[in-house]
Amino acid sequence: MPIDRREQLNTLVAAVADGNANCLDGIYAAAGGRMFAVALGILKDRALAEDAVHDSLIKIAKNAHKYKKGTSALAWIMTIVRNTALDEARKRKREVDVDGFYSVASLDYSHEKCESAMNFERALNTLDGVQRKIIYCRYYLDLTVRETAAQLKMSKSAVQRAQEQAENKIKKYLGGTNDAPETF
Repeated sequence: MPIDRREQLNTLVAAVADGNANCLDGIYAAAGGRMFAVALGILKDRALAEDAVHDSLIKIAKNAHKYKKGTSALAWIMTIVRNTALDEARKRKREVDVDGFYSVASLDYSHEKCESAMNFERALNTLDGVQRKIIYCRYYLDLTVRETAAQLKMSKSAVQRAQEQAENKIKKYLGGTNDAPETF
């Protein structure tokens, strides 16, 4: 996520904390697609995922005052969405694969983009659990290495090594070389 979009989300969450509920529309416009993808990845049901996103927006409005300024608003939002979807899944007594809570294929993609996204998901499935979580935190939640290390209770250098190994596996799976430019 570009820096300006990250700052936009930070500003929107701060505005909601100050009582401007109209900024929820901006949060949804900026992060709604990602929110839905996370919820759908957990719940595997479009209607339930939509409900989880809606419930998450309500939780964001109620808890925006708890957001710590200077941290990643996107990560904070995605944590709320993930927890809301997991709560809903628990209510429904479904078994949830927490490692599979991402879905990069979107219903809005063209056929070619959807096929590429599915290939990328298959590449992600070649990673071990820790590597998948690191890639998810770094690229999907847009966390820093330090934030990822804290989230996973690992050292910063261990996260960096595992991330590099994961990226190399993904590039190799997708037919690239280790010297290929980053495409994440």
